[in-house]
Amino acid sequence: MKQKIRQITDNIHDTIYLSELESELISTPYFYRLHDVYQSSTVYMTFPSNRTKRYEHSLGTMEVASSMLYSAVSNASVDTKKELFKYLRSYYLEILDIIMQQTEDQSVPYFTKCKDQLSSLFQEIDGTNLEDYVREEIGRAMEDGCFSDSALEHYQYYPLDIKKESDFSNIEDIFLYRCLLQAVRIVALFHDVGHPPYSHIIEEVLIQLYEQYVDVEGKSDWQKKQLDDFAKCLTKYITKDKRKACKCQTVYSKDSFVDAQLHERVGISLLQSAINDVIPQLIVSIITSEKKDCCKVASSMYYILVVEFIFAILMEKNDVFTSFHKIVDGVIDADRLDYIMRDSLNSGVDWGKIPYKRVINSAKLFYIEKTDHDSSEIKKIFVVAYPQKVSEDLEDLLLVRYKIYARINFHHRCMKTAVTLQSAVLQLAENYLNSTSEEQCINPDICTLWKALGTAIGDRRARVIQWNDSWLISALHKSLVKLNMKGRLAEQDKVLKENLEEILLNKKRYYSLFKRVSDSKKFIDKIFEYAEISADKLKILFSAEIVKYIQNNQAKKNNEQSKDILKNDSSNARDSIIRINALMKAMSGDLESLWRPFPLMDKTIDACVEEVLADFKTRNEISDYKIIVNQGKQKTGLPMHKNVFQEIYLYDGSTCLTLDDTITLRSQIEAIERNVLWLYVYFVPPATHCNIDALTNNLIDGMAKAVGMKLKERFKELFEHSSQSQ
Repeated sequence: MKQKIRQITDNIHDTIYLSELESELISTPYFYRLHDVYQSSTVYMTFPSNRTKRYEHSLGTMEVASSMLYSAVSNASVDTKKELFKYLRSYYLEILDIIMQQTEDQSVPYFTKCKDQLSSLFQEIDGTNLEDYVREEIGRAMEDGCFSDSALEHYQYYPLDIKKESDFSNIEDIFLYRCLLQAVRIVALFHDVGHPPYSHIIEEVLIQLYEQYVDVEGKSDWQKKQLDDFAKCLTKYITKDKRKACKCQTVYSKDSFVDAQLHERVGISLLQSAINDVIPQLIVSIITSEKKDCCKVASSMYYILVVEFIFAILMEKNDVFTSFHKIVDGVIDADRLDYIMRDSLNSGVDWGKIPYKRVINSAKLFYIEKTDHDSSEIKKIFVVAYPQKVSEDLEDLLLVRYKIYARINFHHRCMKTAVTLQSAVLQLAENYLNSTSEEQCINPDICTLWKALGTAIGDRRARVIQWNDSWLISALHKSLVKLNMKGRLAEQDKVLKENLEEILLNKKRYYSLFKRVSDSKKFIDKIFEYAEISADKLKILFSAEIVKYIQNNQAKKNNEQSKDILKNDSSNARDSIIRINALMKAMSGDLESLWRPFPLMDKTIDACVEEVLADFKTRNEISDYKIIVNQGKQKTGLPMHKNVFQEIYLYDGSTCLTLDDTITLRSQIEAIERNVLWLYVYFVPPATHCNIDALTNNLIDGMAKAVGMKLKERFKELFEHSSQSQ
């Protein structure tokens, strides 16, 4: 490898060094497009300084992942290191064996492009001593400085028993760690590469469009062609059909089904394209160079092994590779560590500094045996653990993460700009797919949203590079200009024009009905008023159900009645207590707690609200409305505890433990969660002048009455016996 320093200055990590392979990969259009994809979508429209791009965040994630891996392995016990390298060596030999037996029908793109050169390089190798031959060649190559790379040397682990540079008794371990290090760094580097323009906002648009437009019956020839192209571009990324879905095309993970979200499938596809462009060129340039044969063999094997490790980690091919994927995609991972620092700084908020380096430098790899929660299977896995003394720092990390979402991403205006942009893009795409010719489309360029993902036609690099926020905003500007030139507009085009003006010109269209939890509390108070449920009534009812529950349990112990009857009565009492608790919690301002355990007959709360808003729209008292149920509120970032990989691991000496988030952390997160809106309601006033405050009060009153009457009916059904006894 060339001894060249490649570096990027970063506002979080100061200087980030790049290896030769990383430098080549970030220069591909697949990664370079992240220069123009915002990390937090439309948040910058409310918090102007929050303009983090996924490009710098990805570099930062790579830097943190490198530190985590290096610290974890360096601090690990001798026995853990032995187990790690034993597994890496076994996978390495499996991959070597597959490579040497490679046939035409087994070929994969990156390997096929340099297969002839590789064949000539390895043609004299005797398969019986392949491992020894490659080890010797790697040893010679390292002595010659073939693997010298400042970016990787900084995080290179060397076994303690290597006394001097020329002593390569553990050469395979050094080589395999280097391959693993490079693989983890590239997994971290490319972890966000599949996000579409404006990320999750547009991802939802693509999924919604796909669900609507897979059928081409009764369409014109032009429409059929566009719909056919649309389906071809998106099916592999959205379908759940394993036969049609995205597959991983590498030697070791060939044809593995990618069971993931749309942006994750796209990411794996784009990474494969980048690998297919870069790796063959690097291998061919090495093999055809004047380098020594040992360098040619070692470098070729290095690049192949790095690629195979990358996709084995991404595909979580087995528990060992899953363990290392959690460095990038876990509870305490490199992704979170970087964006929490970056978003806090760029949003201008300060919730106190977390000693990240202290946390990362104390990371330690453990090889443990643990029972899996889901399968009850006993698993032996590698985990990255942190000393118990930094457990409060880890808790602070998760608290700051949720604060960022609660106070920035879930800000009522951020949610509004997201839904407005989403509506405008969806309408433009629907206009394109419903038009009978290109001339009828408001903006034919909107098809780039899915055609950029197509792999069958043209140069994919030229299409993918424009799949970013800048292109989309430009497309929206062109659409607004065309609508302004149209003159008289149909009703749906008027709505589109107004949405575009709100996004592009900050012309207020939608008004927030609830801006903060205090607004939601007024709505909830009215709901309980219409339901004729008071706090005193709930307290009396709660006490009665507690007494009943205790009496039933006592009677069950004394065998006073049929056990089945008593069990049923106790269960009913327990359910009643849960519901009353939910009502009491809702009364304090948490609308979500009213919805979860207390379905309102045949409707949800948001359905009741929508019915009222639709009625107001029919009467022309409002022009339009939007409702958002904040599902993200529940994504607290806490350990899921569903399987062994969804835990935070701590250590005390040589003992590995799990963090108990129920002691203080969960209650702290729940306290923040209570101040996050669950339901966002936006309305557009009528075209004629109106009193916004009066209209807002009328809307809230109408919605509260609809929900309250349903709640009254449901409450009476569930607690009628208790009401009669009072």
